[in-house]
Amino acid sequence: MTAIQTAHPTSMPSANAEPRTLSVGVLRGLLLVEAALGLALAVVLSMQAPTESALLGGDAGRGAEQTLRFAAGFSFLFAITAAVASRGVRGLRSWSWTIAALLQLVLAIGTGIATMTATWHPSYLLGFAAAAIVMLALSAPSVRQALGQE
Repeated sequence: MTAIQTAHPTSMPSANAEPRTLSVGVLRGLLLVEAALGLALAVVLSMQAPTESALLGGDAGRGAEQTLRFAAGFSFLFAITAAVASRGVRGLRSWSWTIAALLQLVLAIGTGIATMTATWHPSYLLGFAAAAIVMLALSAPSVRQALGQE
């Protein structure tokens, strides 16, 4: 044994740590916003389904109700998956990048289907905008590096 204590080197934060943390935080926030909006859309569609059924009546009403309930269920699954991806981003898991990218693809396709099948409304473009914003955050070099994609 020696009486001399060895100095333990303290870790100094790198110059890249701050932007990477900020970018990952922004991505996590965007995914949480998508999860909240997906959950809100599921609730709204679930509440609208019986109203649509009563409004149209008959087989057309039942068909509209089933379609809205299916869309609400899909929206709920989307919200859960976005929350899981956000949790993975927090832990810097590499699979979270893939899930987040696939979610944006699903969001863009779903928005396109809604635009083609329903009466068009300019608010449908928000789905494309949300997917584009999250994809821009996903493609940032600091996020790709933090999530092990480079």
